[in-house]
Amino acid sequence: MDARPAPDVYDHELWELAGAYRVTLWEHPAGAPEVDEPRTGYGPFPGAPMGWEEATFELVGARDVRDAIRWAEAAVVSEEEPSGGRGRPAKNREYVIYARLQNENRWLHVAGWPPVLAPDSRG
Repeated sequence: MDARPAPDVYDHELWELAGAYRVTLWEHPAGAPEVDEPRTGYGPFPGAPMGWEEATFELVGARDVRDAIRWAEAAVVSEEEPSGGRGRPAKNREYVIYARLQNENRWLHVAGWPPVLAPDSRG
């Protein structure tokens, strides 16, 4: 990654503040040691890891993406089972954050990566 000064973006580009934030928590339950080997799926995302569960939360009152990150970071280290792990310990937890545009009903991916997508599917 490289950083360089941007042109006068506020003069020539459309931009708006986020209107809402949504966090998807992903949880990979731990299985018995003999069956806890990583497997890949063939479903809608060929080659993606299998066995993940998710739960999505809208963050009411989040002021900016830093609030969303703080909430998500606390949720992934929590002892609670946000994804409904049915009493099983989690082997791994991840989060993905989305922001909704104020003037459109469209969600923009802003942080994290869905673990059910193959890593090489990143654009």
